[in-house]
Amino acid sequence: MAHSPSRPTQQLRPELPADVPPFPTTDNDVDADDLDSVYGQLVKGVGHEFVTEGNVDELARRADSDGHPILATELREWKAPC
Repeated sequence: MAHSPSRPTQQLRPELPADVPPFPTTDNDVDADDLDSVYGQLVKGVGHEFVTEGNVDELARRADSDGHPILATELREWKAPC
């Protein structure tokens, strides 16, 4: 039985334009005291450094109500004692 030649390996990551970072980054103008600003970053997958004891409960509630169950779980885990 003859083997078919293997196909060339395709690049798994798409080519990004030069001005697009390869991964999400926190915006420079985040207001750590503004819940909307912090929440917007968390939804993008960044900004975890702005989560505090003072805002974690409200951020988790908002994630639940906006249909982001994984983010809500991550926030609850952040608050849990280690």
